[in-house]
Amino acid sequence: MKRLLVLIFSGIVGFCSCQDAVRDSRKVSHVLVIGIDGMGAHGLETAHTPNMDELVKNGAWSMGARSILPSKSGPAWSSMITGATVEKHGVGNNGWTVENKLLQPIFKGEHDMFPTLFGETRRHTPDAVIGAFYHWSTLVNFIEKGVCDVSKPGDSEDDVTEMACRFLVEKQPDFTFVHLDHVDHAGHHGGYRSKEYAKAIEKADSLVGVFMDNLKKAGIFEETVVFIVSDHGGINKGHGDSHPDEIIVPFIISGKGVKKGYKIEHPLFIYDLAPTVAWLFGFELNEWISGNPVEDAFSNSL
Repeated sequence: MKRLLVLIFSGIVGFCSCQDAVRDSRKVSHVLVIGIDGMGAHGLETAHTPNMDELVKNGAWSMGARSILPSKSGPAWSSMITGATVEKHGVGNNGWTVENKLLQPIFKGEHDMFPTLFGETRRHTPDAVIGAFYHWSTLVNFIEKGVCDVSKPGDSEDDVTEMACRFLVEKQPDFTFVHLDHVDHAGHHGGYRSKEYAKAIEKADSLVGVFMDNLKKAGIFEETVVFIVSDHGGINKGHGDSHPDEIIVPFIISGKGVKKGYKIEHPLFIYDLAPTVAWLFGFELNEWISGNPVEDAFSNSL
């Protein structure tokens, strides 16, 4: 009995020590990821984007980040939120679910899937407030069930923005993930170099401005790191292959501790997102990830 009590006590102490270590190494209080589906870097060349331009001016950025193959939404968003590539996380198509895997992941967490940033943030910081809001309702399949405080689909980009901004103002959350799908819709409908596509990017930019205003309204603007990312671009009216218009996407980081006007010159990949956010929150992801934290985008004083 004494041995059992000692083991239990040691486990509790170890768990508390781990939580304390994460808390001590945490660099920021809030992270907001705005994911704009289908926004290739080439789309920003023709669209008028004053809000994203402002984030670039005051942050770190690359217009040469790379997606993965296949350059499709399910595999790409999974790579972004796991930090791993398809052959590791196993999400090879948009129809993947945790109950119906064609390819098993090489590593599983407690939710029978490759761990994502959502589940790992919950595991390392149990009291974190986490929200996910997505225009593409299928995205819920790629997040561990039950780890978010709020996980909601929206009928439109405006609906998603309204829900997410209300969450930011009311909860001042640790981690908020937003997915906007209308740019990809425009690409599929009018083409990924059409006027319709450029207008959709401009609409996304206006919503980025709404988010910045609401971060200020919530009183957390100065303590937040914002990421603007995309899963892929497109060519003609489709995507999935390796043409630069499909693969090359923007990657923008702005906010607390981020270098201003810093162009990221080294190779950057969408799966660098998850390890970067984990690093900001004071923990590391598993050893099987493919990505690396983009530490050079941040000042030494962070």
